[in-house]
Amino acid sequence: MDFDFPTSKELEQFREEVRTFIEENAYKDPIVPPDPQKMSIEMFVYGRELQKKMGAKDWFAPGYPKKYGGGELDFGRCVVIAQEFHKIREELRWPLMTEVSSIHTGGLLAAGTEEQKKRFLPPLLNGDWYGVQAFTEPEAGSDEASMRSTAVRDGDVYVINGTKVFVGQFPVGWYPDYHYWPAVTDPKAPRHENITVFFVPAELPGITYNPLDLLVCEAQKYEIIMEDVRCPADRMIGEENKGWLVTQGTLVAEHGGGGALMPRDVMVTQLIDYCKKTKFNGKPIASDPRVQDILVQLYLEYKVNWLFGLRNFAQAQGQIPRVRYTGTQGTLHRKVWGPKLGGALLDILGPYCLTDDPELQLLLGEVEYQTRMSDVTHIAGTPEVQKIMMARAMGLGRAAAQAGGR
Repeated sequence: MDFDFPTSKELEQFREEVRTFIEENAYKDPIVPPDPQKMSIEMFVYGRELQKKMGAKDWFAPGYPKKYGGGELDFGRCVVIAQEFHKIREELRWPLMTEVSSIHTGGLLAAGTEEQKKRFLPPLLNGDWYGVQAFTEPEAGSDEASMRSTAVRDGDVYVINGTKVFVGQFPVGWYPDYHYWPAVTDPKAPRHENITVFFVPAELPGITYNPLDLLVCEAQKYEIIMEDVRCPADRMIGEENKGWLVTQGTLVAEHGGGGALMPRDVMVTQLIDYCKKTKFNGKPIASDPRVQDILVQLYLEYKVNWLFGLRNFAQAQGQIPRVRYTGTQGTLHRKVWGPKLGGALLDILGPYCLTDDPELQLLLGEVEYQTRMSDVTHIAGTPEVQKIMMARAMGLGRAAAQAGGR
């Protein structure tokens, strides 16, 4: 597995082109506070405009095939794009994601027909469509097969009824283009053989959005209710009653199966720098041996997390053989590490971690946001669910024991 990314005079010229684009379009000052839940409609709309601009340059989906609307750029250019946009995101000067969400493309690529890929992928890959993943229900979270939303065929439409929760990443007053919505289409069929997936147009009558007032999440979330929504049958993804396969293509991406070129939680390096420069009782915070131990542990975990991402990326690119459980392993590590990070921030910085006062907040409010986020471990499945998934992929657990007659 090679961690050295390619470079050449041609690539460095391309890097300058990317940097110029970024500086022409990025905010001049950091977005404060960094909490996406507090993003204004104006900032969100500007972020959507930037995604469309990136799509027009083939940079929003640089590695996807041209025939589906992607950039089909070579590996070196994809790396340059990832590196440069990662920098501007870490500077808090770019409002939204800088690449199409594999959560929305994964199931379509894995289980969609060729006609569906050619129809639905281009507006996703060029930034025209912005959709929401509507999987979780009030009584069906980690166990997706327990969902109760229904879709009944009526001629050339499906009539959809049901409720999804913890949905969306958009401000109140703005609405998505579609809902990525699984529903039960055959209530008499066995679990995993009774679900169908739809890209439901958001403008259809019968859809209600109820904003959720949450202490913390990665953005504004909603309860979305569909009442007798008549969704065109041609918005079905894959085959009827084969939706479980579509959702698994999505969940593989959500659980880290595609890996990550750039590190997450770079705030750790900023924290280390802050502790070196900031004095307490006349001495740098980092001079305390106990703080040093905590910072070293945080740095090690940060690096391990990045290595998991790079390894999974190498697997997804075919550089090394794919191992089934490794995407989930990376996700589990992040979920276990999150509460540790929050605890470490409190140990080092005390009550300052919990304030978003403009004059008192640390690292432009990033510390306060990360402290609140640290115990949010349910997104994409709890740590316990990740362990179960890993066990199944490794051939362990109750199902394996039963199959072996034990």
